Amino acid sequence: MSSQKEETIFDITVDVDATIKNVKHFFEVDYPAAKRRARRRLSAISSPSFDGMPKCTPVGNPMENKLVNRAYCRQVVSAVPLTIKDCSRWSRIILDTLYTDGHGDDYCIAELPFSDSWYYKKLKPKAFIEFAEIYPIEELMVFKKVQ
Repeated sequence: MSSQKEETIFDITVDVDATIKNVKHFFEVDYPAAKRRARRRLSAISSPSFDGMPKCTPVGNPMENKLVNRAYCRQVVSAVPLTIKDCSRWSRIILDTLYTDGHGDDYCIAELPFSDSWYYKKLKPKAFIEFAEIYPIEELMVFKKVQ
């Protein structure tokens, strides 16, 4: 028997554990990186220079890639608060406290009228699933293939 949690939404099986893992990774790795990169000043992106010497140029346009990446990061940073705002009350409070205000789980638990176990077993996982369901930029939900 698998220890993975599953949930069915519109006859599609969601792998709850894998989805929660994706959202945790998003908030712990991707979102902080996007915030840093979105603040990057355009002056850090230099114009191409020409010195007259022949060179082998790489495929693609590195400047365009930097600008597209910066625009993507800014889109992520602006979408996260809007996504959190669309979550249910307790999920919104948890996600705001953890990822907007930068507090930890202990602070969150102290501020909520629920037990530690209820927070870890029900509320926080629900907040992650809600965020994954709503987040518009990329797919954070993990779906299982029906056999």
